[in-house]
Amino acid sequence: MLSLRTSPRLRRMAAQVLVSAMLLGTVGVVAVERPAAADSVDDAKRRVRQMADQLEAAEAEADRLSEELAIATDDKAQLEVSIAQTEADIAVKQTELGGLQTQMSDLAVEAFVGGGRGGSITGLLAPGGGPNESVQKQSLTEIALNVGFATTDELDSAITDLAQLTDQLTKQKNQAEDLAKNIVGLQEKTDKEISKYTKLKAKAEKELGKALSDERARRAAAAAAAARAQAAAFLAARGDGVPNSPSEAAKKVFDPSSIPSTSSRAAIAVAAAKSQVGVPYVKFMAKEGVGFDCSGLTTFAWQQAGVSLPHQSRAQFGQGPQIPTEYIEPGDLVYFHNPISHVGIYIGGGMMVDAPGVGRTVRYAAVTWDKVVGVTRPG
Repeated sequence: MLSLRTSPRLRRMAAQVLVSAMLLGTVGVVAVERPAAADSVDDAKRRVRQMADQLEAAEAEADRLSEELAIATDDKAQLEVSIAQTEADIAVKQTELGGLQTQMSDLAVEAFVGGGRGGSITGLLAPGGGPNESVQKQSLTEIALNVGFATTDELDSAITDLAQLTDQLTKQKNQAEDLAKNIVGLQEKTDKEISKYTKLKAKAEKELGKALSDERARRAAAAAAAARAQAAAFLAARGDGVPNSPSEAAKKVFDPSSIPSTSSRAAIAVAAAKSQVGVPYVKFMAKEGVGFDCSGLTTFAWQQAGVSLPHQSRAQFGQGPQIPTEYIEPGDLVYFHNPISHVGIYIGGGMMVDAPGVGRTVRYAAVTWDKVVGVTRPG
């Protein structure tokens, strides 16, 4: 047997074999590990996407519930104003009739509450067979005329009005009680959803950090590009409002000249909204530099342009005027969800400014056109 010590050639061959074996071994390890590494990367990306989806869904639900709560609270406040007005109207009617009631006989009082002849003053004053009937009729007629009733029919009408007002008040109070219960339930659901979103966001940011931030930024950029393209398509698609093919026959026909033109005040409203970017979301608020909810922001923006809007998204939509989405212009208000529970102010190029929801701030955002349920043009 030859000794390696005495054979340089064999030593070189042995070294080459050893190096080759090591390289092959390394390649083999890499070949085995690459799929695992790729899977790990894919899993990480998938997790980031899933977390971004969950955050978007949680944000949307928290926003929806917050606006529903704001609308219910506003409805209750308006109903309370209506109740106070109805109570005042009842007091006027009672005073109007009170003087007459104190001067009438027991027969008159019975007529007021539905008894007597015919259950009405008209019946009371109708001719009867008693010896004092004509005297009583004359006396009661004079009393009625003295309190401002030209005819007994008007007196009957006032009594009917009082009954209707009383019934209206009962219904309003029942409705207010139902709203109060609904508000309590909505408040609990909203608080729970906000808590869920806050915890999820904190967990996501802690665990995924920059990867999540990058994914959300990527989505925002993609949404902006898509919104911008759709806005351009809307502009190009504007026509004369008359269907020009069978497939368009079912579309709403309108006269473009009926769409109110955009005034210079729209630019003022847009500038006002932009000036509040970064201000925190605060429900029920519309205070410059302090806080806004979604309808509070649009109310504030148009208020700077001299236009008054109700502080409620559905009420703003109802105030109109409503226009076709493809005719949207900067300054118009754009609405989301059915029933409506979010509003933003359009600034052009597929973008809007809105107050998105709890834990966030007034922002620039791409319009998600397929979720738009209406557009109005204040001013």
